[in-house]
Amino acid sequence: MKLLNPFINFIQLIFIILILRVEVDAVEVPACGLLLYPLESKIEEIKGQGGIWGKFDQNYKVKNHATYTLKLDSKITVLMVRLNYLCTTQNGVPLEEIAQILVPRLKAEGDKVVMEYLINLGHFEEEAEKLIAYARFAESNLNRKLEFNQITKVITESQSFVNRLVELFQKIGEVDSEKIMDDSKILIRNIEKFLKTNPYLLLAYKETTKIPHSRYITGDSDAM
Repeated sequence: MKLLNPFINFIQLIFIILILRVEVDAVEVPACGLLLYPLESKIEEIKGQGGIWGKFDQNYKVKNHATYTLKLDSKITVLMVRLNYLCTTQNGVPLEEIAQILVPRLKAEGDKVVMEYLINLGHFEEEAEKLIAYARFAESNLNRKLEFNQITKVITESQSFVNRLVELFQKIGEVDSEKIMDDSKILIRNIEKFLKTNPYLLLAYKETTKIPHSRYITGDSDAM
């Protein structure tokens, strides 16, 4: 029996590690949301007052300011959407509607049969190939993992952009309109650079833009 003890102890250790890993994964998703909440609250407060565009429009008589004020509102929204995506998919990307339909069929019937099915629905061959490629991609991402500390780092770095937006919003009506426009242009460029260079934000962009639309599969009114 003594010979079995080391093996039993090893199995018990592995079991404990697995349990702790599950508990950590379960905690990280809400923890990520809690980290993001202060940023979201500030942005929602600004949106509730009309955003940068709305407050600027109320305080200054400047034509064509929407080119920058609306763009700034849009860029900060894009940043928050991607951060939310990272939080909600850190332990895997759930299959969306098209993948839910195609992945089981591909497993059961194979590419050739599904290709014929899609063509019979009215898709061109190239469209069908893209849909199948996306389904395979979605399946491969179902259990992909993101590092929680890296998501935390992205959220922390995003804080400066949100703080600058809040400061800019508070200055509207208090300083010259040209100053607000100049600061808006700089902040837009900074956010755009961050979106284009941060690896995790780029990953969020690539994964979300791969999702196609197909009314022939889902009943969606949008065409591909």
